[in-house]
Amino acid sequence: MNQLPLSKNSQKFIENLRVYLFSCGKKTNEIDEITDELEVHLYEAEKEDKSVDHIIGSSPKEYMEQISGEMSFDIRGWAKYVPIIILGAFSGIVLKDIVFGGFQYSLVELIGYPLVCIILILAYMGTFRQIASTNYSKTKEFLFFGLASFLSMALFLGLMFLPNYIESPIILLGYYGNLIVASMAISFLIGISIWSKTIVSIVLPIFYIVPEYLVGFSGLSESHQLLISSLVMFAGIGVYLFISSKSTKENTSTS
Repeated sequence: MNQLPLSKNSQKFIENLRVYLFSCGKKTNEIDEITDELEVHLYEAEKEDKSVDHIIGSSPKEYMEQISGEMSFDIRGWAKYVPIIILGAFSGIVLKDIVFGGFQYSLVELIGYPLVCIILILAYMGTFRQIASTNYSKTKEFLFFGLASFLSMALFLGLMFLPNYIESPIILLGYYGNLIVASMAISFLIGISIWSKTIVSIVLPIFYIVPEYLVGFSGLSESHQLLISSLVMFAGIGVYLFISSKSTKENTSTS
């Protein structure tokens, strides 16, 4: 349905409710139905000069929890999303390792990467859910995302050093093996992009790999290369996400 002319508070609440329900693992079509119905109720209330609180009560978080509790978890959908997210993340990691040296993983790493991805999916879902349901300042929102990002780096760094303490078989591929795996990874990332109708699965690996590759020609020390490439990577991803979010909001407001 076309977006109704709502106040900024009502629009923000509907956007937050969408994020909250999605991060709770609810079905997309059911989320659309709930938010479309709420949009009508809010529109009718605002025509009578009533605030958002008249519909949702004094606690947005309790209202969201109540709505979420009445909806079933999308087991089939997330059983499809989670493997795609894990394989997509691993494809980007594999591509980077092949560019900088080749496919060489211990059994501990091959088991650890999916587990780390699952932990991070749960962590980010919890972060989005908390931010969407509570009226935090931009500073606190940034802090939450910063903590989630720190957790990501800590887990992946821990996984990198774990093979030094736990002995396990090493899987090492030759030239043609690396070529085949790299081709499979690229094809999978392109496939995700076509399936999701976004370029995020292509953009993120580019920012993950290209800055470090280019900085490698600078002649700087390894510590400076790591610092600069990391800053460029996070800045690039941040700019992309900002532009993508702004574009999505503009498309929503004109629909």
